Amino acid sequence: MSSHHFPWSTLILGGVFLVGAVIFHLLERVAPIYPRLLRGPRRRAYMADITAAIVDGPVLSAISKLVACEIIIRVPQSYELITVWPWWLQFTVFFLVNDFMRYWLHRWYHTFPILWRLHRVHHTAVEMDTMTNYRIHVFEAVIKYGVVIFPFHVVGIDKWVLIIYSSIDILKGYWHHANLRTYIGKLNLYFNSAEQHWWHHSAEPGGRFANFGSVLSIWDRMFGTFYWPRGRWPETIGVHQMERFPETYWALFASAWQDDDEAIRRYHDPTVAGDFTGAPHDPPTSAPERAAVVSGAKAGDLAALGQ
Repeated sequence: MSSHHFPWSTLILGGVFLVGAVIFHLLERVAPIYPRLLRGPRRRAYMADITAAIVDGPVLSAISKLVACEIIIRVPQSYELITVWPWWLQFTVFFLVNDFMRYWLHRWYHTFPILWRLHRVHHTAVEMDTMTNYRIHVFEAVIKYGVVIFPFHVVGIDKWVLIIYSSIDILKGYWHHANLRTYIGKLNLYFNSAEQHWWHHSAEPGGRFANFGSVLSIWDRMFGTFYWPRGRWPETIGVHQMERFPETYWALFASAWQDDDEAIRRYHDPTVAGDFTGAPHDPPTSAPERAAVVSGAKAGDLAALGQ
């Protein structure tokens, strides 16, 4: 097999997936956000998570990501509009446009009910760790690659731009979801950190419609969805009133056919406390929720700038 046809993208991304998973799992033991959480076989749903990691969600999602990237790279390029650009310029343009598009796509997933049904799968994890990165509905992955990445391939982007970006994206996803206490200080004003993303996964009103950026947080600051209660981590992760969401891959896949009202009837745990209001996907339309997002952004800005 010639080097031209060798599946370098699959080999590289597969290596990043495996090595990154091991490293972040080890780091979670060094500086966890919540040390009280049990580890190993004693942890809640540990064996179910192991089964999912081997057979269901994370591995299948990871494979779909590798296959999608491989397919995109192998589809003939129709136009060579940016092929003549220097590599660094291709990467810069791809990174900025992709990040901007992912901000809006992510925001729309939380805004439109039909899209929220797909994205809801990712948010139903009530305990986050490294592998939560791959808890996504397969249709969401298809939309992401078809809408955001595929057009760049058509206009002639270098395949190594896609491979390197995807490698960074995998590691970023591990960092954002790992039970790993990290701080980047005032860099939060420019980059989306694990601090911000954990608040995005919070069931609390202030965070649940905020921090949609992928790598950059400037889009959230620009469009009023930046939320950073500096020095704090959310106490409650998941989707409010859906605490008993199914854990198997096929049940998660099928859940997209249920609206929020039906999902709440099926998966609400009445023993879980919480007085949060509003549908899980609703934007912060009430005055208190809007104030929470805005005040969180302002407090984060002032605290960071005052360092």
